[in-house]
Amino acid sequence: MSETSKRASDIMIARLVLLGLFIAASAIYFPWRLTVFNPEAPVFSALFYAVELIGFVWGIIFLLSVLKISKPRTLPVQPGLAVDVFIPTYNEPVDIVRRTVVAALRISYPHETWVLDDGNRAEMRAMAEELGCRYIARDKNTNAKAGNLNNALLQAKGEFIALFDADFIAEPRFLDRTLGYFADPKIAFVQTPQEYYNFDSYQYFGPDRAREAWSEHSLFYRVIQAGRDTYNGAMFCGCSAVLRRAALDSVGGVATGTVTEDMHTSVRLHDAGWSSAYHAETLSAGLAPHDAQGFRKQRLRWAQGAMQVFRTEKLIRGAKGLSPFQRLAYLMHVISHMEGLRHTFIYLTPVVALGLGLSPFRFDLTFGEWAMFALPGIILGIFCFEEFARGHARILRNEIFNLARCPTSMRSLLKLVDTRHLAFIVTPKTKAQHDSFLFPWIILALTLAAMAKVAWELAHGTSRLVGWPLVTVMTWAVLSAAMAACVCLLTRRCAKNRRNFSRFPVTLQATVQPENAPAAKINAVVTELADGGITLRAQDGESPLPQTRCKVALRIGGQEIPLTLDLQPRNDGKSSGGSLIWKNKAEQDDYFYLMMVDRIRWLATFDDIEQKTYLGWLLPRRESRVQVSG
Repeated sequence: MSETSKRASDIMIARLVLLGLFIAASAIYFPWRLTVFNPEAPVFSALFYAVELIGFVWGIIFLLSVLKISKPRTLPVQPGLAVDVFIPTYNEPVDIVRRTVVAALRISYPHETWVLDDGNRAEMRAMAEELGCRYIARDKNTNAKAGNLNNALLQAKGEFIALFDADFIAEPRFLDRTLGYFADPKIAFVQTPQEYYNFDSYQYFGPDRAREAWSEHSLFYRVIQAGRDTYNGAMFCGCSAVLRRAALDSVGGVATGTVTEDMHTSVRLHDAGWSSAYHAETLSAGLAPHDAQGFRKQRLRWAQGAMQVFRTEKLIRGAKGLSPFQRLAYLMHVISHMEGLRHTFIYLTPVVALGLGLSPFRFDLTFGEWAMFALPGIILGIFCFEEFARGHARILRNEIFNLARCPTSMRSLLKLVDTRHLAFIVTPKTKAQHDSFLFPWIILALTLAAMAKVAWELAHGTSRLVGWPLVTVMTWAVLSAAMAACVCLLTRRCAKNRRNFSRFPVTLQATVQPENAPAAKINAVVTELADGGITLRAQDGESPLPQTRCKVALRIGGQEIPLTLDLQPRNDGKSSGGSLIWKNKAEQDDYFYLMMVDRIRWLATFDDIEQKTYLGWLLPRRESRVQVSG
């Protein structure tokens, strides 16, 4: 056994011990918890207990589902496979789709690229003809994206279908890295992670978001999907995937009747006995919703679609072809979209407790008793979550996004009983003109008002909550208020951002040559890239760059590309930058493509499932022992 395998075995044993301790602590806590109900508020105490118990069960299922995870494999690819690359579009701007098409055409494995234009636009047709890809349009948009794909399947004849949303840029090795899985004739689809390159978007949170590449989606694509893959339960996510045409044909094509055709199709393929594979390597990147409005629209469609699939496919007792693990995976996915109700109860609990002077615990509960029975489970639970997430979760940040999703989650529950048709809402690719998100403000205002009420009562000696119960509830209220405030700040930050494209921090070599002094060449370092401009400084960090029109030879992705820009000094006094001047569309296409491939490969550096974790830090590395013979 290699040293790497031994260390992985040590970490797995440590995780099992940690999980066992958490279960043991919870087995002590929950029976004890029944003995400290507040007799003055039995209904409130019972509801709170139910919420705690549901959270525990949900947590245990999550921990067990990611106990083992798959890793990407490098498999030989059979030459000569017939592959079609589909790019469905409806109302996305032509310049965004153009970037996707340019990247798709440059995928190295031989294929044919198709633009599926449900907007039936003359300018989209002209773009497709200019770039040399196939173009399909429909007169009617029946069944939205699913209908668009099924219509294309009638005309394209490839054995395999690679699918990218209109804003997703593919890395050139995409097919080389995924087609090998189809040597197994039972594989219906291979899903890869969906990453996003606009770091100013709503789902990126944190002061260093453009460098740490953590988003709200990181846990799902870097851990949960890889865990589900170990029991053939990875889900098709509608983009950045390859599907076998024969598998689609066997289930009647892409599933219609819901607004999440991806999950719906995935259920039907697994139900029909097909297998799936998850290749946990970032090979594409797209645009995440820019603001709170786009985020809510996208999450509402996903949540409502999950409810529709749950109802139409009868996921509890129907879909008889699903294995128990597959069924559990899909039910977990549906339940994750129902969590808004439970989380809202959690956020409002301190408001009720402080506002009405109630507590889900007995008023005479002491800190010592609480610390003995409750604190170990809380600490071990947090430890388990972050450890099993393998460094791809941030518990407070995850809770901030849980709060942001609450309204759409609760609204989607209506689709469990409402069978009326839902319109397919395309995720906006540009910023909203006006965006108001009231839910976090309501939580913040109610929490602050309840805290102020208790502060007034304490000052006048009339508060019912005193001692340790008061400290507990006030701490909880502070955390709820802080998370609501973070959502408000995130919403405001995105609303104020005027860019539809992020700037990328980089360190790339370049040569600057002023047009008015062609003999002068200055070595420089490019520190920032954007779709329309760059920032750079002299290589020595001190010499000024010429403030004039310059030729810049940028070295990126193993190539050197010529650029032209008018250099102007930046505010820091050391850097210069400017807008790029394009000679033609092809030059612009090349620059954007190479920039995006560089960013995709940078994002892939975060693919390692085992990021920094507590156990990885605590457990010493085994030293190699070399036996020397004399």
